[in-house]
Amino acid sequence: MDRPRATPATPKRAAAAPGAPRVTRDAVLDTAMRMVMESGAQGLSMRKLAAELGVAVTSIYWHVGNREALVDELVERVLSDMGAIRVTGDTPVARIVSIAHANRRMILDRPHLIGLVRERGLEASMMLPARRALVREFAAAGVHGAQAAAAVQSVQFQLAGFVMLERALTGPAQEPAEVHAWLEEVGAGDPELAEALAAPPDAEKLFGMAVTAMVESLIRDS
Repeated sequence: MDRPRATPATPKRAAAAPGAPRVTRDAVLDTAMRMVMESGAQGLSMRKLAAELGVAVTSIYWHVGNREALVDELVERVLSDMGAIRVTGDTPVARIVSIAHANRRMILDRPHLIGLVRERGLEASMMLPARRALVREFAAAGVHGAQAAAAVQSVQFQLAGFVMLERALTGPAQEPAEVHAWLEEVGAGDPELAEALAAPPDAEKLFGMAVTAMVESLIRDS
């Protein structure tokens, strides 16, 4: 008489040891973003990321794949963040300027992550949400067609140029002797002007002044 065959047991995944650290995909991405923001992309490695989370490197690969796949995920997050533009203000000028302010702050707050976007050649995608918002607001202000295109491009060029210069001038100023001599000459005729020129610039205020004046002119001349 044949004996009944034993049904093979379904294999089970080994349970984690008590007290073993657990990690989620979101935790991996959040930590990776923080590491890039603090140390740049060159400071991001799978081993460093695993050590930061207190897990094995294999756990990182399980959740996000290799480093290139991880960077792609970070870029997608940045593009998503850049799309979260909140338009504020009671006038057309104020609403348009608020878009420029929001875009500037998003770029300045995550320079290393923006660098990853540029490495992937996705700058146009990064700036698209702001461009869409600007088109809507200029249309609401009565600016259309080629004039609207020029207005949108003017604001975005002003933003890009200002941010580039702002980054270049970040840090302690080391003015040459001829600048100090020139400021003394200015101070002889206008002490207040010389003092203001010698002080660190208020980038936020300067940006708002420049964009506001530009937008007012663009709407007035449309």
